Amino acid sequence: MSPKQITIAALVLLLSGCVTGGDDPRQGGFFGGVSGLSSGRYEDRVKEREARLEQLRATQRGLDAEKGSLDANRSAALARVDADRNRVAAMQSEIAALEQNTRTLTARQGADQKRVQDLQQRVAELKAGMRNQASSLDALEGSGLGDSDMDLRRKQLEAQRNGLRREYELLMQMQMELAQ
Repeated sequence: MSPKQITIAALVLLLSGCVTGGDDPRQGGFFGGVSGLSSGRYEDRVKEREARLEQLRATQRGLDAEKGSLDANRSAALARVDADRNRVAAMQSEIAALEQNTRTLTARQGADQKRVQDLQQRVAELKAGMRNQASSLDALEGSGLGDSDMDLRRKQLEAQRNGLRREYELLMQMQMELAQ
């Protein structure tokens, strides 16, 4: 081969080594860059990257909106939890007050029950005393002596019987009131 042909062949090899088939500007050197610019591959690659960037930005906006929605839902849920906690605290206070009222009523009922028993015992005593008075009066009326001592005794017994009857009636009225 002639030196001119060798030079041309070397130049072609050199140039073909510089030109790459890709569109990456970092590869191919000067002639690759010129080739990429003239063919429009660099511009296509830039447009493709800009489109991808816009997709990523749209995705980010969607994620930001979703995050805002989730934050709002979380705030509402926390508000509901706080409201529920307040209701539970109020119910616990009400339960404590009811328990105290129950203890008070139970104690009062026990005292009332004791009072009723005392009144019933006193009524039984009064009934027994009235029976004795009635027996004594019957005995005095049956004697028919008309003696002034006997008349005095009979009047005393009648007064005592009337007092016992009034006390009995008062006790019965108190017992009826307590039973209500």
